[in-house]
Amino acid sequence: MTCIVTVVTLAAVAIVGSCFADDYDAGLPIAALVLARGGSKGIPLKNIVEIGPNQTLLGRTLDTIQKSDVFASVWVSTDHEQIAAEATRHGATVFARSATHAQDHSTSLEATREFLEAHPEIENFALVQCTSPFLRPHYLVEAVSRILLNVEFQIDYKPPCAFSVVRSYKLRWRMNPSSLRLEAINFDPTARPRRQDWPGELVETGMFYFTNRQLIMEMNSFQSDRCAIVEVEELDALEIDDTKDLALARLLVELE
Repeated sequence: MTCIVTVVTLAAVAIVGSCFADDYDAGLPIAALVLARGGSKGIPLKNIVEIGPNQTLLGRTLDTIQKSDVFASVWVSTDHEQIAAEATRHGATVFARSATHAQDHSTSLEATREFLEAHPEIENFALVQCTSPFLRPHYLVEAVSRILLNVEFQIDYKPPCAFSVVRSYKLRWRMNPSSLRLEAINFDPTARPRRQDWPGELVETGMFYFTNRQLIMEMNSFQSDRCAIVEVEELDALEIDDTKDLALARLLVELE
């Protein structure tokens, strides 16, 4: 992930209802952290490339976060002055990302741990990737609802995490490296499922991950098997990795 936002949610009380107050510790801090290093190679300074008229990827994401009304503060962790300036323009506070965690091989997990070590007061947070330009405010609100209210889950606990997925109905194959023969992965070729007859598969989009300190610091993971999911629309799941993705995203932005 090139550009990620870490968020702790409490302001969602105003959106989803006063019932949040009974289920959420009001003493927990509310923070947002965008991991946006300046060393992207495929698209130089990808995090602040323009996605629309006078709108950068980072700026669009920060604006969406504000529109969701579930965040009280936002931090941007970066090693680059231009990214820091863009963050400031959109109301975020800049966190100085160390050179150690701003390398090509640096992971989002490492950078998140760095931020959490500097902010021990933060317990619950989420990662939101700003190279997913079609993040929508209602996806963030839904994630908060699922974690805090256990919405639509017939289980006896509140999920400690939630992340974005897109439902796929693609029939997948692989080449067996030993026999060099094709093998069906997720279906029986002699009984091909119709789209309406099977639930498909859930594919992680990378758009956002709501999680907590314990999962990161003790389990070294953003997720667990107790996570809730938020399904996003297929077009919204577009992630910008290269110039073709960027061109497509710009066309979609024009149609909004």
